[in-house]
Amino acid sequence: MKTLHLLDASSFIYRSYFALPPLSTSKGFPTGAVYGFLRALLFIMKSDRPQYLAVVFDSPAPSKREKVFKDYKAGRPSMPDPLKVQIPVIKEILKLMGIPIVELPGYEADDLIAMLARRFSEEGFRVKIYTPDKDMLQLVSDRVVVVNPVNWEVFTPEKVKEKFGVSPEKVPDYLALVGDKVDNVEGVKGIGPKTAVKVIERFGGVEGILRNWEKFKSMFPNADRKRLELSYILVRPMMDADLSLEAEDLKLGQPDTERLKAKLMDLEMRSILADIDKVLRVGGQGTLF
Repeated sequence: MKTLHLLDASSFIYRSYFALPPLSTSKGFPTGAVYGFLRALLFIMKSDRPQYLAVVFDSPAPSKREKVFKDYKAGRPSMPDPLKVQIPVIKEILKLMGIPIVELPGYEADDLIAMLARRFSEEGFRVKIYTPDKDMLQLVSDRVVVVNPVNWEVFTPEKVKEKFGVSPEKVPDYLALVGDKVDNVEGVKGIGPKTAVKVIERFGGVEGILRNWEKFKSMFPNADRKRLELSYILVRPMMDADLSLEAEDLKLGQPDTERLKAKLMDLEMRSILADIDKVLRVGGQGTLF
């Protein structure tokens, strides 16, 4: 069975930038995010030898969720300038490596990953998503797994149930109830993880709660119906993007070895250069040397 590997670029880039000590070239250009991102990418390429792989980026334009809720992700600090200047470099290197990039104005990476995962799993692909985002666990199925790149934990349907107490399809209900501080999704006051599981077992999920609102309100007097409805919208992927990609569009291409080598040398990343060369040799894609 063919496997499509989907990487949530932002999670890898941010983690690389903040987890590593400040790195820069001798000319002063910051490189920590580039270095950490490439290290994680190469780990995946060495481990899984993917044929189909795409790196999915958030759009810099306001997302559709921000139009629905202006305070969505309001608690997150703005991107530091030393990180901002590295993103175009990462994209340039990906293109030189022959790795497809997916992004679309107005959509977050989560939305695009969800659309790709659903479509290609239905077409017979196995899909492997690399992200620490809990929202993405709702996509897990017998053909879709989520890998948390923080600790490389693999989430199958059984693992999701074991960790959160609900099946993957109920993850949006769970998050709408408990909230998600990272995305500024408030949830319902008085409901924590254990209570959320019991509420879902009793009402079936958010839609069942809304149908039986008075009964639910009597149990949780501080509950706000509009807030719960909004939370439920925010934690589910928006699947209406015009994303006309075929399997061949997500297949690894031939690297531009000369320009790739020159770029990595300019960034003074000789160890990365050597590792990429090993990956290309084993993958039958030529060599940098």
